[in-house]
Formats: sequence, C-alpha cells, structure tokens
Amino acid sequence: MLPTIRQLEFFVATAETGQISRAAAMVNVTQSSITIAIRRLEDMLGYALFTRKSHGVELTAQGESFLRHAQAILSSLHEAVEPPTEADSDISDTVNLAVTDTISGYYLPTVWLRLSRLHPRLKLVVTEASRAQIEDGLLTGAYDLGLALTSNLPNPDRYHLRRVMSSPRNLWLAANHPLAMRETVGFADLEDENYILLTMDEHENTMQNVWAEHGFTPNILFKSQSMEALRSMVAHGMGVSILSDMVFRSWSLEGQRILRKPLSDRVPNMDTGIFWLRQTPMRAASRAIVDCICRGS
Repeated sequence: MLPTIRQLEFFVATAETGQISRAAAMVNVTQSSITIAIRRLEDMLGYALFTRKSHGVELTAQGESFLRHAQAILSSLHEAVEPPTEADSDISDTVNLAVTDTISGYYLPTVWLRLSRLHPRLKLVVTEASRAQIEDGLLTGAYDLGLALTSNLPNPDRYHLRRVMSSPRNLWLAANHPLAMRETVGFADLEDENYILLTMDEHENTMQNVWAEHGFTPNILFKSQSMEALRSMVAHGMGVSILSDMVFRSWSLEGQRILRKPLSDRVPNMDTGIFWLRQTPMRAASRAIVDCICRGS
C-alpha cells in the first residue's frame, strides 16, 4: 500500500510549519484531517514521523529522511501536470547564470534539471562566484542573471529581484547536548558554549550583524568553509552553530545525529533570490529561466 497524495501534502505542510494548526490553515482543511492523515501515514510506514512538543511538532530522524522523498514526489507531480507550453519549449538561446557556492551545493541541481526538462533547447551556462563577482559580472555583461543570498544585497535599486525562497535560521547542536531538551534557546544560553562558524557565502558577516544586534559575543572554537566539517564538529558536541534550514541535514558523515532548535531571539531568515540589472532589457530566454525557478520554488 502506498501513501496518497493528500497524505503527502498534509505531511509536508506540517513539517514546513511545525504546527498542526498552521498546516491545516495552509491546505484549508480541519486540524483533525491533518492529524488522522499523519497517523495513518505513520501506521503505514511503521515509524513515527514527528515528535510531539508543547509548541508543535518536530520531525524525527526518519521523518527528515521521508520529507525529502515526499517533497521530491510532489515536485515531480506538479511538473507532470503542468507541462511546458509550446512557446516555452521553442525557446532556443544561451543564458549565463552566476550562482554562489551555497546555491550550487544545496539548490542548483534541482533547478538545473527542471530547466532542462522544461526548456530542452535553452543552453544554460552556470558559473560559481561570490556575490560581489556576480554583481561585477552583471555590470560588465558577463552574466545575464544572478542567483544568490539576497538578504544583504547592496544597491538593491540597481536590480530587478524575485525572491526564490526564505529559509529560517535555527540553532544546530548535538543530540546529547544539554540544551537538546529545551523547547527554545536564546543567545543568553549560548554564552558558555563553543561556537563553530561557517565562513562560506557571507554567512560570517550576516552572523556578526545578528550578534551585534543582540549584544552577544560567541566563543568561536573554529571557523571553516566546509559544511561537512561543521556538521561533524556539531554532531560530536564540540560546539553549536546557527544556520538555515536550507542546508540542514540531521546526520554527520560519521552518522552522528544533529538537532535543530528554534531561537527565542529574533534571527532573520536566509533569503535567496534571482536578480538582474534594471537597465538591461530581458530576453525571452532569461525570463523563462526566472519564471521557471520562481514557479518551482
């Protein structure tokens, strides 16, 4: 027996909102419908998808794994019932897209495959670059579009910007960490904790602004551009970190579990967007890419 589409939709809505009530509002059904669907789905799978908390629900490790499959299934289904129009599929051109390293590692493959299916005659040339390099490339005409983190985009009036996603930032810590039993954690709770700082894609600058806003000085044990090094250190209890849900995975390479906890202090989401110069006329091929990426987000 296989799960129904509605069960998958209800499960994904609950996972993304963290609350039965919010999931019910999102998909316009009653809370009891969500609860029954998830219970039947768990009975079918033979394991729990969520841990019930006082503030809502939290995915189990098996729930995290199942969520990726459910999202992929629903995404493929939406693409199957929304085939490209004849005008889309006839587009034949070359577009130069520049992306930052976070985007290339955690978002680009899915986007590129979707574009290849929807626009088989459109050639996409992708370059990995820093956001500053992307901006320079847009000004010189080396790139047609940029896909990057846009929360701190300088000179925003210079660009047309379409937001692709907004990913919450949460605290990452080891499963056996003393703070793992807390519902939420604030910066005051982290004063005596070692901190593992990711330095890729402007994350360090972003966190410095957040720390300054809250008057917090982290005890930085280690800085790294390697996401896997950070995961490993956090999972082994060497320190904690604050990162977005887009890059979250609940296991390190060694198989050690990582938890994420909501922060009681305000931390901005990580916004990702696609942007291009206002002064540059947009070609049909570039517009097709923008529409495809934003429609699939």
